Amino acid sequence: MTERLVRQAFPAIIGTAFFLVMVALYCLGFIPFYRGIIKFWGIYPFDFPFIDTDTVLSAIRCINRGVDVYAANPCDVLKRVYDYSPLWTVLSVFPMTRAWLSPIGMGVDIIFLLSLSLLPVGRSWRNTWWITAGIVSSATLFAMERGNNDLVLFVLAVGAATLVCRSDKWRLLGYGCALLAGLLKYYPMTLMLIATRERPGRFMAIAAASIITVAVFVIVTWHDLVRALSLIPTGSYFGDMFGSVTLGGGLTERLELPPVAVKIIRLVLSLLAIGIGVRLGVRSHERGVLTVLNERERAFLLVGALLVLSCFFTAQNIGYRAVHLILVLPALSVLRDTSNIRVFRYALPLAIGLLWSGAWYHDIVTISGAVVRHHGYNLAQIGAWLVREAMWWSLVILLVSCVADLILSSNTVSACLCYINRYNYKEKM
Repeated sequence: MTERLVRQAFPAIIGTAFFLVMVALYCLGFIPFYRGIIKFWGIYPFDFPFIDTDTVLSAIRCINRGVDVYAANPCDVLKRVYDYSPLWTVLSVFPMTRAWLSPIGMGVDIIFLLSLSLLPVGRSWRNTWWITAGIVSSATLFAMERGNNDLVLFVLAVGAATLVCRSDKWRLLGYGCALLAGLLKYYPMTLMLIATRERPGRFMAIAAASIITVAVFVIVTWHDLVRALSLIPTGSYFGDMFGSVTLGGGLTERLELPPVAVKIIRLVLSLLAIGIGVRLGVRSHERGVLTVLNERERAFLLVGALLVLSCFFTAQNIGYRAVHLILVLPALSVLRDTSNIRVFRYALPLAIGLLWSGAWYHDIVTISGAVVRHHGYNLAQIGAWLVREAMWWSLVILLVSCVADLILSSNTVSACLCYINRYNYKEKM
């Protein structure tokens, strides 16, 4: 029992220790060393920490001055217009100043670190080390250095995955966490699929309440919501971005294809990935691949997979958003040791490799750029980019299969399939 508790706490302790070392270096004035570590992890640090936290806080400061932050945000150091959910603007009830940045940024990071202690425990020390490797990855450091609000979504996802494994009342609170995450940043709305674990009647009630809540939110915030959605930024296909559009966009750009090729390639690849993933998920369900997971491992796998798939298929995502892969590491570490379908054994190293892709991709680009000095992207960078894209699409297929298996095993879907089979049987009689 003692060893299990140690393995439960170990990843969070290591992550916290790393965080405290970085805070100490910054506060004691060892800024070059602090920045050097961040760069070694493949991240370009800004002049000061928590620049993404200030995206929201600067908008709040300007709102309190009567500025339309969807048109211009002069309070932001980079003059970034506000493109997040209008729900964040409820913070305007506070008299926000620049002095709030560090405490709030630190608070976001600390809450994130505390939430890591709720991850399912690694079943062995080897599995625990895998989970720890994901926690100290470049994606995690990137998110924490920026103080990005995806860490808030991560905490809400952890809360949802933890609470849905409890009693009825706690599960409702878990669904509330999932719904709040969706209202804060849209793509996590798919987390509401965790409610399929309920019986059909209760699921329908939860779905109806969620739809009404979202409808009210859309009606109340429609004007600002539409403007915010139109401002969602895009970036280079060859930078630290990932998503379903990246491969098609990069190939179109490098091969000088017609612009419509981006949409065609994205659509074809997405349909293939979802189709192959669902078929693999059905096969996995029939062979009971995920039955080796306990309730918490299954809940975290579903929540993490839904988050990653949602952001992958809907938008271009900066590398820190890969931090959501941490949620699936405990389950994938079990599947690596137990799965009777071989492809599932590759999911864990793929996830770890992508969490660290900021480091190894950055190193390859930097080294190859120093060796081959010419304009454009050299072969080494193109090769690294293709490898990273192949890793993402491979992992996405496996995560789709996991979601399909878990949804097929849920109470609501199982009851519906049972009813359909019973109805077809009666028809045949």
